[in-house]
Amino acid sequence: MGSKMFGGLTLKQLISNVWKESNEDNVFGGAAELAYYFLLALFPMLIFLTSLVGFLPGLQANILSALAKVAPADAMRLVEDTLTDVISNRSGGLPSFGVLGTLWAASSGVASLMGTLNVAYEAKEKRSFWKVRLVAIALTVSLALLVIGGAALVMFGHKLSDRLSELLGFGTAFAIIGSIVGYIIGMTLLFLGIQVLYYFGPDVKQEWKWITPGGVFAVVAILAGSFLFSLYLRVAPSNSATYGSLGAVITLMLWLYLIGLALLVGGEINSEIEKGCNKPTVEKQKAGELQVA
Repeated sequence: MGSKMFGGLTLKQLISNVWKESNEDNVFGGAAELAYYFLLALFPMLIFLTSLVGFLPGLQANILSALAKVAPADAMRLVEDTLTDVISNRSGGLPSFGVLGTLWAASSGVASLMGTLNVAYEAKEKRSFWKVRLVAIALTVSLALLVIGGAALVMFGHKLSDRLSELLGFGTAFAIIGSIVGYIIGMTLLFLGIQVLYYFGPDVKQEWKWITPGGVFAVVAILAGSFLFSLYLRVAPSNSATYGSLGAVITLMLWLYLIGLALLVGGEINSEIEKGCNKPTVEKQKAGELQVA
């Protein structure tokens, strides 16, 4: 069963192949590049999200609360302070060019991820610059809607559980259940978002799958890596002792690096499984030409 799941490869062979390809594809360097682009795209993305849900202040708080559950405390303080400063000093509403500019900037991180996933799949990008950018923008909006939808579900779920708790007198039972459901919704939407990135990101013809080993690895690695990184920061000397006021920025960059690394290794896992199934890499444009012919 394990052999079929990994495209005819044993778990040992898969790990060996992924490690080899990760080094050949410079995944660790690619993750550093992603961390840089993620940092540039993070605040525009959050500004774009808060602009979309500006009429629901409770939803804004819920989105930041969800981020705080995985982000290190120092990084989260930097995010909140910066976001508060930017929002309080900007003008214009949703239709403004400022929001369109933040959408363009937020899509930069997704566009970079698309390029690095092409390396994992050993595919040459044949889509035009504008097509790549439009796909990146569409993915950014899709991810934003997933985040907003998940935050809304969690927020209304908490309100419903609190209301039922008052009416039925179950005390904290519903509050605990609501919290568990919130985590499940968050993990499910994170997984779905990663699957969408893996499917539409690389310029490779693929079959849509709701669950892939690479997607499972990426979700587990992001959550576990964030948790372990937070524990490490609690016992290790503060980055502020070394970098001064830049300590929080360094912490945020390291966290984004871990996220980028998890996403790229997940892509390598899916790519190696496809190779194990002896499926040739076919670019999307070439696949379309073959279907027409």
